[in-house]
Amino acid sequence: MKRQKKTGNPVLNLFSSVKLAVTLFIVLAVTSIVGTLIPQGENLQFYLEHYGPNFFSIIQSLSLYDTYHSWWYVSLLVLFSLNLLVCISRRLPYVLEFMRRDSLDVTEDRLLRIPLKASWTLNPGLDEEKKGTLLKTFLRLAGRRKRERILEDGSKVYLVEKGKWSYWGFYGLHFSLLIIFVGTIVGNIFGFGGNIMLTEGDSTDHIYAKGNTLIPLGFTVRCNKFEVKFYDNGAPKLFKSDLTIIDGGKEILRKEVLVNSPLTYKGVRFYQASYQAIPAVRMVLIPPNGKKRRFAFLAYRKIFVPGEDLELGVMQYLPNIHGVPAVRLWVADSKGDSQVIWLLKGRTEKFRLDNTIYKVVLDNIQNRYMTGLQVKKDPGVPLIYLGCLGLIFGIFIAFWVPHRRLWLLVKPDGEKTKVLIAGQSNKNKDGFKKEFQRLTKDIQAVIGGSKV
Repeated sequence: MKRQKKTGNPVLNLFSSVKLAVTLFIVLAVTSIVGTLIPQGENLQFYLEHYGPNFFSIIQSLSLYDTYHSWWYVSLLVLFSLNLLVCISRRLPYVLEFMRRDSLDVTEDRLLRIPLKASWTLNPGLDEEKKGTLLKTFLRLAGRRKRERILEDGSKVYLVEKGKWSYWGFYGLHFSLLIIFVGTIVGNIFGFGGNIMLTEGDSTDHIYAKGNTLIPLGFTVRCNKFEVKFYDNGAPKLFKSDLTIIDGGKEILRKEVLVNSPLTYKGVRFYQASYQAIPAVRMVLIPPNGKKRRFAFLAYRKIFVPGEDLELGVMQYLPNIHGVPAVRLWVADSKGDSQVIWLLKGRTEKFRLDNTIYKVVLDNIQNRYMTGLQVKKDPGVPLIYLGCLGLIFGIFIAFWVPHRRLWLLVKPDGEKTKVLIAGQSNKNKDGFKKEFQRLTKDIQAVIGGSKV
């Protein structure tokens, strides 16, 4: 094929440069390594504590805490995509011109200029039976799909051609990379990701993404049940969530979600990612009238006590103080008065709010578990899968499917007959040369004659 000629347009020359493609590829590879080494998606305080103020300023300014969604990483993908697109558009006409060429449009002189060739002069010439045997031998060894043509000098040329379409393999590679990059960009722009923590019976219609950004789901997910099992050494053996999707007030879908077995609805995937122990507290509150009030609630949440102007919340839980569990209880009233007291299981404590004295007893406390779900929507995933599939086929075609051509020319020359075979291959030339030598040997055995 012809070498591409550069135009006077410096911008097009830059974007069609192989050097630019290699440079962008190396930069993308290096930055991808950085994105792997630096933990992604943590809060900014994490990076300040682990990397110090100097490196933290670099992480914050370049968004290295979310490398693959940063503006500069997406810009590199766009530049690489433009580079590939310009390379394809500028080289495509030459491939189209080559594909339109007729490989039967040859002459004897042109075939003689091919390095891999063999010819014979037969005297007397070939009769019809020998011609038939020659053609059968050629087709048996070269391939059965042939084309033929009679040349102006009366010669008859036969062509067996395989793999001409393989030149599209490199364009398949380029287009597959483009599809992967487009899928990545689409996912970065239109996708989202985050995490939610739910206890049994809880539901949510939104998640919080990186930066504590609230993202509505457009439907509600409810945790019906969460189960966690442990090995004897305390390591988690199994944890799974029974989830229900509610859309438009109706239960649409229900599924048990385990590690590597997510729930998918409207392109949003819920992965079982983690769990967290959370104490479930049972208390007895005794107001001044002496009537006991019993209630249960989860720690780290505020609750209102029905019939009392009180708000409670467990701020801290210690499993063992002097042999019994203990909690740090926050209490407040509607006037804004509040205080914090420690409660030991089974022991009665007092607190005073607005000149009213209450008694409170920590009746029981046990661990319950919250399910940790990773939530992700990436509309670019189908494009990425398609691009990866195309990449596999493109690599196979580009590197392992050769373009091979074998010509057989039979030329009457008075009482003599000239026989010429020639062959070309753009890949595995050593292997093709051995096949050509075997073809030459078998044809020599069929037709005899003197080899030129």
